[in-house]
Amino acid sequence: MDAPESPTRRRVFAWLAAGASALITAALGGPLGALALAPLRRGKDEEAPHVDLGALAQFAQTAEGKAGPQEVVFPVTLTDGYMSRKARERVYVVKDPAAASGLAVLDTTCSHLGCGVSWNADRNAFLCPCHGGVYAADGKVLDGPPPRPLSRLPFKIEGGRVSLDLSGPA
Repeated sequence: MDAPESPTRRRVFAWLAAGASALITAALGGPLGALALAPLRRGKDEEAPHVDLGALAQFAQTAEGKAGPQEVVFPVTLTDGYMSRKARERVYVVKDPAAASGLAVLDTTCSHLGCGVSWNADRNAFLCPCHGGVYAADGKVLDGPPPRPLSRLPFKIEGGRVSLDLSGPA
């Protein structure tokens, strides 16, 4: 016959189970809590990353309407978790009569399914090669399935240079 478990053994086992649960909670909760609170730790005075697109003078023809949109390719570092890689991004600097500078910066991502659009000087439009999306020189949809115009990106002009704000669409 087996002797009944003593209350002391039960109490020890309960304490061990509670300790193991606490260790697991700390091991998982610590990193998850740090990840959730990471945006709060970033300093408020930290400036958003900017990329220099070039001298304002090189876009003067576009601003005056004497030239079409100008493609600008620049390197970026993409960080995904612990891994980072270098990539090349593209934007177009286009004429915008409503802006003080006479310029706007358009994202090259089609608003339909995210394909890359390119300027076609013969058709005087941005074309999406995947599903036939067509955009005007100012990024508005002319034809095809895209539901929205091309995204305008925030930029600034300082010291005669045009720089793109990489924090996101305007």
